[in-house]
Amino acid sequence: MTIQDIYRILDAYAPFSLQESYDNSGLLTGNPEQEVRTVLLTLDITMPVIEEAIQKGAELILAHHPVIWTPLRSITPAHPVWHLVRHNIGAICSHTCFDIARGGLNDAFGQLLRKYLPMQEKTDPLAVLDSERVLGGCAGLTKPLDAGTLAENLKEALGGSSLRYMPGNNAEAIRRIAWCTGSGGDLISDAIRAGADALITGDCKHSIWAEAQNCNFTLFDCGHFETEVIIVEAFRRILEKSAPELNILDSEAGTKPFFHTI
Repeated sequence: MTIQDIYRILDAYAPFSLQESYDNSGLLTGNPEQEVRTVLLTLDITMPVIEEAIQKGAELILAHHPVIWTPLRSITPAHPVWHLVRHNIGAICSHTCFDIARGGLNDAFGQLLRKYLPMQEKTDPLAVLDSERVLGGCAGLTKPLDAGTLAENLKEALGGSSLRYMPGNNAEAIRRIAWCTGSGGDLISDAIRAGADALITGDCKHSIWAEAQNCNFTLFDCGHFETEVIIVEAFRRILEKSAPELNILDSEAGTKPFFHTI
């Protein structure tokens, strides 16, 4: 099994060609012909994750967020790419292509929500970009929930992490929810058009909260990390099915890079 073999497995599931124009998904460091025995799975490729890969002998790190985002004007020991190249560790990043693929990250998040919320079976996309790409999801609830109860259920679903929410005009009886992992707050208008009473997402900046307030719409910010770290489990399922001979490790160092204050 080579880096190129693993790239092809991921490309068949969530084609890299579907990524957004601003994205930088794909093989970002490494020799495609390098043999791989151990793969480390993570949301972000940080210095602690690279150190973990070195210690565990991983030849490849598979991540969601690209380790190279903007053009690099220099490569020094202060940048993770320096250490990836120095230690001959490949990096494949599957970002927006995995977000928008059918059966991708947003579908996985919907399946997680279904374990904790009284959701109807039918799930619709939040936004249809084209015939191959969809973004987010929407589903009705079998019984209405108020915003406070929904917040408690979301905390449980996401491991007890704190979250922020703002009640809107339907906060006392939420009958249909929309979701988008990561920074999906700019989809408020799509959620309203989809008939949702609330949008569940992460990483909402001030202007997004102002928009929700202007629309009198219920918004939940559950955290960028919390809504996307489930990609590690999704990566594992794909690789275990297509490459069972690999030693597949979930990163222990790939944790949230900050702590909530009390």
